[in-house]
Parts: sequence; structure tokens; C-alpha cells
Amino acid sequence: VVNPNRLDDESGLGHLCAAGVAFLVCVALLRELRNRGWLEKKGVRAPDLRNWLDLVALGTVCDVVPLRGLNRAFVTQGLKVMKHRSNIGITSLADIAGVNEVPSAYHLGYVLGPRVNAGGRVGESFLGATLLSGENAAEAQDIARRLDDYNRERKAIEDIVLDQAISAVEGRSKVGSMVLVGGEDWHPGVIGIVASRLKDRYHVPSLVMGMVDGVYKGSARSVRGIDLGDA
Repeated sequence: VVNPNRLDDESGLGHLCAAGVAFLVCVALLRELRNRGWLEKKGVRAPDLRNWLDLVALGTVCDVVPLRGLNRAFVTQGLKVMKHRSNIGITSLADIAGVNEVPSAYHLGYVLGPRVNAGGRVGESFLGATLLSGENAAEAQDIARRLDDYNRERKAIEDIVLDQAISAVEGRSKVGSMVLVGGEDWHPGVIGIVASRLKDRYHVPSLVMGMVDGVYKGSARSVRGIDLGDA
């Protein structure tokens, strides 16, 4: 299992996101194939892995990992790759979102990322991966439009749930040391975002629950100094 957060791992790369770890696995695999002479024997041309750094940058920013060390390098170099518009999925999504300038970390985190994730939140979860890995321009444009529509739907649902959650919290005599709210019709795809909004608003750990198939599903966000995983 390749996991920089294993107790026996000494790489110091526990701050990488999954995209960064996957990229390093590809780098190590390609190096090993070269060392064994496999590429030459099979007559296979080695891919230039740097061309994938736009995807690594997108994953790094959207996973909100610390932008230091290798993560910062991934994002810096990935943005350079992205400006060449070689990934038709990212290009189609940027066009539909109205990105008409050289992309920055802001565009990754607040423009492209939410649209990629929107399919998984309120629509069809496979759309993001299909878009980013596809090679058909017409299909990419269609998926980008669908993800843009899903993102608008996600925003509308989020606004409704957030308003209801705030009303529930402020209808109490006091906020207390933690916010806990839930609704039977609250969409599970936005409860994590709403929990984050409540945490920022009230400065206490926040847990939001929505019902799925008769069972409540919750998502929590905490403030600095309180680890909900250890609670």
C-alpha cells in the first residue's frame, strides 16, 4: 500500500493529496521500467509525465492540502502546463466557465474544481473523471455544459439548506460549543459545504446531517485545535 501517512513511512510527504501520490507512483514505475530496459525491449516510447501535471495541480488545490514543498511545485508547474490547453476536458470546462485568462490557483479551487465535483454532489459522479480523461472534444464540451448546470443546481440547493440550517441554529437560546443540525430533505451532496459555512460563521465545530434512504448521513467540519477524529 502506497501511503505517505503510514506509521513506517519516512518520506515526510504526508501532506500530499491522492493525485500527488499517484503521480509519484507513476514516476517511480516509469523509472523502474527504464532501469529494467522494458521500454526499449518492447519498443515503447516513454510518456512525458510532466504533461499530466495540470491534473495533479487541480487535485492538489481542490483537496485543500498545504501549498508548500512538493505541493507548491506541483501547482506551479501544473499551471504552466494548463495554460497550453492540452487537456480537452479542462479546456472545455474553462471555456464554459468563462475563464478567459491564464489560469491561477484561484481558478482551480473556485471555478474549475467546484464544477468537476458538482456531478458527484448532485448529479452523476462519473462525469468529472470522464471529462478529465477523455479525448473527444465534442463529448468534453457536452460534459462540461452538464457539469456547469449541475454546479448551478448545487449552489441553489446549498443556499436553501444553509438558510434552513442557520435558522435552526439561531432559533436556539445559544449556539453552544458545537453546532448540530439536520433535515430530512437536506441533500447529502451539500451537507459538507454547509457544515464548513456554519463552522466559519459560528467558529465552533459543526455537524450537518441529511437523510438518505431513511438513514441520516452526516458531515462535520472543525475549528483549529479540535480534532473531531480523536473526539
